[in-house]
Amino acid sequence: MSVSAVAEASSEKFGPLTLGMTQAEVLSSLGDQAGAVAQFSSCTVVPFTMPGGAGRAILTSAGVTVIESPPGTLTDRGVGDGSTVAQIESAYGNDHSTRMIQTESGQSIFVTAGDPSQVGNGDPGGLIGFSIHDGTVGPPVVGGVPGFEYCSGNSSTLPSQLPTASTSEGCGTITYPQTGAIASIDNLQGGINCEVAMDVAERYLNDTSLSHAGNTWSAEFDGWLCSVLTATASEVEGHSLECSDRTRGISFQAAP
Repeated sequence: MSVSAVAEASSEKFGPLTLGMTQAEVLSSLGDQAGAVAQFSSCTVVPFTMPGGAGRAILTSAGVTVIESPPGTLTDRGVGDGSTVAQIESAYGNDHSTRMIQTESGQSIFVTAGDPSQVGNGDPGGLIGFSIHDGTVGPPVVGGVPGFEYCSGNSSTLPSQLPTASTSEGCGTITYPQTGAIASIDNLQGGINCEVAMDVAERYLNDTSLSHAGNTWSAEFDGWLCSVLTATASEVEGHSLECSDRTRGISFQAAP
């Protein structure tokens, strides 16, 4: 298959690719534009090359979940690579929510027809993300947001300064406000760094605006689910707190 010009992106597709496609469908649709398939523990990545340049399709058990379009790509609303933030907001502001966020990789903006607070948990519908550099945005990411980890174990989706393996050394200590007990943040998984882990733990423990539930004092925020273990479970497991973002495949614990 061959495409003669840079393909257009929408909230559901880019060129011949559509969210939800199986790997077989992706390879069939791309033909000789597909690169070598990379298999990881939580996903499959199919790189592709089109006239505009290289892109990638990221697949999970649900099929294609994210499509990273090549340089030069615009959406079906005429904005994209090289547009300003204001132009993105103007194109989508009437019927989409738009948000600017700071990720591990830098600043990004996304638009969604769904609940923007659920973007950290996946695609709430009509999701397109763009990285921001020097006032302009990059190519559209269909179904995702640049800077989010959608493929645990795929180091190319992580900022270069972050570790991709487990980090077992302690990052720092936290204090449980109910008991005064002190624990050390450790066992970082999936590329998260100490600064982020400490910030998440501190917010979980001390942000009075969060709603906690059950005997594990669980709370969900910004894609994270944090909880404390019961005394018996903590003794068996060797840690007292665990936080994870399953969408991005990242987690950490606190011990003891």
